Amino acid sequence: MAEIIISSQQETTIDYPGKMAIIVFCPGCNFRCGFCHNPELVLEKPSGIDVNILIKNITSRTKAGWYSGVCISGGEPTLQNGLVDFCKKLKKIGLSVKLDTNGTNPSVIRELLDNKLVDYIAMDIKSSPEKYTYVAGVDLDINKIEESINLAKKFPFYEFRTTILPSFNEKQIEEIGKWVSSSVGEKVKLFTLQQFSPKNTLDESFMKLVPLLREEIENMAEIMKKYAEEVRVLA
Repeated sequence: MAEIIISSQQETTIDYPGKMAIIVFCPGCNFRCGFCHNPELVLEKPSGIDVNILIKNITSRTKAGWYSGVCISGGEPTLQNGLVDFCKKLKKIGLSVKLDTNGTNPSVIRELLDNKLVDYIAMDIKSSPEKYTYVAGVDLDINKIEESINLAKKFPFYEFRTTILPSFNEKQIEEIGKWVSSSVGEKVKLFTLQQFSPKNTLDESFMKLVPLLREEIENMAEIMKKYAEEVRVLA
């Protein structure tokens, strides 16, 4: 049976809202977003942490009242063959599970949903459909992204989030909002707009770019409010 590969871990009170959690990072990604700030997870194949020891440590800390949740991030976790089994182990411990994903593997997302193995899903929306391939840096099936958008709304908690690149404008945010809300069939619950950071990027040319002002992102947030019940700005 395939085992999930965890390259690193850290404690967090931010990545899983309302939870004291441990966040684990999976290596490997099928996107090549130039602005990615985890290039070591995208390009390298770390040997990984012993998952059995990790589960043992998580169990003991959970029993001690330390952890109430686990956030699985990356890279792209749904590329890991052992993801479902790992989530089953976490649920047996009694933890809430949050998954960060790019939405390219709706079949995996559906399996996690059907088996009630993930409590919170956070899906990245890279761009509007027409520019998705350009921003993601690879050819992709946009229908799979749309399928994952529709699945995400069925989880107990979900959010969509977009990194605001310097090239983005209000028209593009409008297109993203229309697309995601139409795929969901209603206003989405939560949409996060997060500031681009020109540090440690996969494509070094992005480190020369100047992020948009917070005021500009706030204006984009006002547009997104037409398509989301709550809009959060991280800038």
